[in-house]
Amino acid sequence: MMKKLTRFQGLAASELIMMTAALYFATGYGVGVKLDDNQLMSYVLAGLLLGGLIGSFFTQTAKQVRLFSLVLSLGCLIFLGEVWFGSVNFNEAFWYFIPGVVLISMIVLVESGILFFQLLLPH
Repeated sequence: MMKKLTRFQGLAASELIMMTAALYFATGYGVGVKLDDNQLMSYVLAGLLLGGLIGSFFTQTAKQVRLFSLVLSLGCLIFLGEVWFGSVNFNEAFWYFIPGVVLISMIVLVESGILFFQLLLPH
């Protein structure tokens, strides 16, 4: 179980890094972090995802693993929805990260489902 959790944490961490890099580079060259009303929501989501990721390193029971896998997958799903429905303003630099964000988000959702349902089954 812990091996699958570690792999899931690695995927969620890579999603967080790619999401933050995409938001940073979406503001344009030399601008840096831009906290307008559209991107601020994504930065808050990145902070919540980071908090969930840090919290998942301290899990000890199967119930906590299920909870944090659900929290991390919801965070990735919400960011994927923001990208899909266009609630984040970005320029062409953001498009370099879109394939990775979508691919890793899909992998995180599949891994979360596998981890969640394996913990529900009796051993």
